Amino acid sequence: MNRDEYIKQLESNLLSLTEDEKAEAVQYYSDYFDEANDDQKVIEELGSPEELAKTITEKFANALVGANKNKSEEKDDDEKKFSQSSAQALYYDFDQDSVKNLYLSFSTAEVVIISGSKYAVESRGIESQALNCHLSSDGTLTINNSKRLNFNFWSHDRSRRVVPRILVTIPNKAKLEKFQIMIGAGNCITKNINFNCSKGNIEVGAGNLVIGSVEGGKIDFRCGMGNLLFEGILKGNSNVDCGMGSVKLNLKGNPADYSYDIKLGLGDFKFNNEKKSGVCKIFNNQVKENHLSVNCGMGSVNIQIN
Repeated sequence: MNRDEYIKQLESNLLSLTEDEKAEAVQYYSDYFDEANDDQKVIEELGSPEELAKTITEKFANALVGANKNKSEEKDDDEKKFSQSSAQALYYDFDQDSVKNLYLSFSTAEVVIISGSKYAVESRGIESQALNCHLSSDGTLTINNSKRLNFNFWSHDRSRRVVPRILVTIPNKAKLEKFQIMIGAGNCITKNINFNCSKGNIEVGAGNLVIGSVEGGKIDFRCGMGNLLFEGILKGNSNVDCGMGSVKLNLKGNPADYSYDIKLGLGDFKFNNEKKSGVCKIFNNQVKENHLSVNCGMGSVNIQIN
């Protein structure tokens, strides 16, 4: 393994960190290689990229406590409690066969969804009371952090500011009856996931969601003021509601197998090479097996099928 391969693998194992934290860590160890001028010696010293990534993640998780431990006497009870608990690493896992439905709901957090061997949740910067992770008797796995965030999240002091982050693992080629994800004002991206769901609901408020490699039946999309990017397969009838945000669907298939109808306000609509703007209504009398019903206010909806 050379230096570039090592750094690349290190970066791919830092998914539970924010983009700023990840960049800081990668830059530090890139400089470390430069200063040492002996790649193999540095690799032997640091150990595997996976082991180093775990150490880095733990350091960032405990950074808040370390920065403020000398100031604890000046804090009120709520602030002390948050400083002690927010940096804890929370982890839950579930057997693949026990999960039939997956409901995800995140208020304000940096969320990454990856592929793995089982369902798992790992979080940083979130109190255990604020993260709900529950598997019901009917096989519905619910993961959400919809409770109110502690005031330290909004602090402009970088030494005290904690950005909640959550890493969710979905088994590769998992089969779900229902899939639902709702993003409030946070950010969520998926990396190398691949699963199937019979029904789905994807909703974004003022945040950003990038979700790919999903094969679904009827999936409904709703976007307020945020951004939503979906890549995968849709079958059956799906609804797309867009307020002032942006929705982009990159679908696999034959455009001739899809039909659509639209209700457009002051926004923009694109279906492959077809473009519509301004106030209009188009209803299709020849609804095909795969159909998209689009309602767009002042935002934009872009559907590409190939």
